[in-house]
Amino acid sequence: MKHTIVGAAVVFAAVSGFAQDARWIWYPGDYGIWWGNELQSQRLQWGSRLTPFWPMYEPHTRVLFRKDNLDIREDEELEVRCDGYAAVCYWTDKFDYVESSAIGGKFTLPKGSRGIEIKIQNTARPPSVWVKGRTLVSDGTWNVGWTTTWDKAEDVPVDSSTRFTDPATPPGLAKLPTKEKLPVATIPLDGPSDGFTLAADFGEETYGYLKLRDVKGAGQLKVIYAESEAELKAFDLTHTKPGALDGWELLDLSETAEFRRAIAHGFRYVSVKRVSGDVTVGSMAMDYEWKDVPVRGSFRCSDPEINRIWDVSVHTLELTCREVFIEGVKRDHWVWSGDAVQSFLMNYYVFGDYDGCRDTLWTLRGKDPVKVHLNRIMDYTFYWFDAVEKYRLYSGDANIAKQVYPRMKSLMDFVIGRLDAEGRPVNRPGDWMFIDWASKPLPNEGGVTSFEQMLLVRALEATTAIATEVGATDEAAAYRTRAKKLRDEIVPRYWNAEKGGLMHMIYNDGRTDPMITRYPNMFGLFYGYFDKAQQESVVKNVIFNNEVLKIQTPYMRFYELEALCALGRQADVTKEIKSYWGDMLRLGATSFWELYNPTEKGEAHYAMYGRRFGKSLCHAWGASPAYLLGKYYLGVKPTSPGFATYEVKPNLGGLDWIEGDVPTPWGKIHVFADKDGHRVSEIR
Repeated sequence: MKHTIVGAAVVFAAVSGFAQDARWIWYPGDYGIWWGNELQSQRLQWGSRLTPFWPMYEPHTRVLFRKDNLDIREDEELEVRCDGYAAVCYWTDKFDYVESSAIGGKFTLPKGSRGIEIKIQNTARPPSVWVKGRTLVSDGTWNVGWTTTWDKAEDVPVDSSTRFTDPATPPGLAKLPTKEKLPVATIPLDGPSDGFTLAADFGEETYGYLKLRDVKGAGQLKVIYAESEAELKAFDLTHTKPGALDGWELLDLSETAEFRRAIAHGFRYVSVKRVSGDVTVGSMAMDYEWKDVPVRGSFRCSDPEINRIWDVSVHTLELTCREVFIEGVKRDHWVWSGDAVQSFLMNYYVFGDYDGCRDTLWTLRGKDPVKVHLNRIMDYTFYWFDAVEKYRLYSGDANIAKQVYPRMKSLMDFVIGRLDAEGRPVNRPGDWMFIDWASKPLPNEGGVTSFEQMLLVRALEATTAIATEVGATDEAAAYRTRAKKLRDEIVPRYWNAEKGGLMHMIYNDGRTDPMITRYPNMFGLFYGYFDKAQQESVVKNVIFNNEVLKIQTPYMRFYELEALCALGRQADVTKEIKSYWGDMLRLGATSFWELYNPTEKGEAHYAMYGRRFGKSLCHAWGASPAYLLGKYYLGVKPTSPGFATYEVKPNLGGLDWIEGDVPTPWGKIHVFADKDGHRVSEIR
């Protein structure tokens, strides 16, 4: 028999010390969804907020936490902190056992107790709890279920994080740390002689809360957040013309010692210009915000330029790592799957922030029912499945398979429901087949692209692995069969013997498009879908063929260079990194861009989407050297979940020496290599 102990709403009191650590726990995915909603609603464009154009989901408001199979051998005092309205229940093997109500978040769990439940509701943020006793603490061993009736509706492992152990601060009230930064220079601006302008350069791409000091008078100011000096100086008070500035807002101010913007933005330069009234500003500052996870990875080598590229890659990644991974700090501020899955890979070699990866996976997936592809993009859905399996491998998270598989299955059901009669991916109404920002349109209508078919195969293989782990053997077998059929037909169906690579597309009526693109060919290389002769042909006739459509984005350059690394051609990759990313540094970049075209000049480098300053100059997918240098130069990768086993195969890539650390769930792996050999050590 269960008995209820009366609980209170939002109890956050200081607690005494115990020998064990306790964490806040919550329903899996709910904080990922909630943080994603909070961040994505902060996008600033054309003076207003712009939220995503895909479905957004809400966390559960009422859940039931449960811990079974307790062995309480003597009375145990518990501290319970509940972010929401809660009741605590427990049970023993005595059906007539009754306990008095808890007082001030403390109560005694009696000897012989076999289990405990905490029922909690919160409509403002995800319900979460913190429990600490002598032997019982809230951690990843608890289960939770979503409920509408307080009956146990399901039983899945909770989410938790070592970031949230303070009983006084539940995850929804925790804030990322900040520190003040001052501008490194003021910028002269042209403007009306009777107006007021003030502009500053903060020295590098940054992210945080703008502060305006010594505000005098009253009136309206236009604030422009810029990533380049050219954007800063391109004043346009109306912003009604095509190609107008993106990142600006209007502020109504009156005399104050300091005004601090409540919402964070990304920028390097900021200007304020009076629109009305007599308002003036004495000076500017900002509170820089970052996620409180340390940089645990490192890389140094004999080439100073490569070292600088690694540093700027880390800075770029740090800026786009919030509670979840956003795409760019100034423009989108959204969570896109294509960017996020690359951020995960970089993160595994820089921060080892597995919680951030897990939470972002949930942000992207959302909840059932599935109505559209993730971000409305077919390929972005396929990437997500692969990212789940890689997260399991790098993190060693034993709970994720059971937590995520139901939503993995429902998403795959959605995918399968949109395939053609042969089980191939086609562009249905409402789908966006992105692939890449290419210099000319990529055909994708009226047929099947080899690239999308290849991504679907990998998605099915990943789903097979997770289904197998949770014991869904029949479903795993069905996914495996479907994956093998599609994989076995890729080369026979799309291979062009004359051109030595995979064709981009075959139309529904059987016509072939003779266009060869790099995308399916380079993915086939690092997925291992080619035999040796096909590998050699693709490298020669596609990857190193200047007649094949070149890649301009760091997004797909990431995968092109990974394909070469997978074949052991790091010396070629070193040249490409120094050329492509080195060129951005030579143009003054302090973070890496959404797109770089070496043929462009001057202000053209900042234009995109038909807008004069539409390009993001701090973009998550720009930081890929941090991943390539860790995985393929230091040569470290896990071979079983959580680096329980791993391999180290360094490759100098033409450098004289390399050295660095790769983070793991249990510590770091240190590697040094030069022309005489290499040394590996573990730091635990």
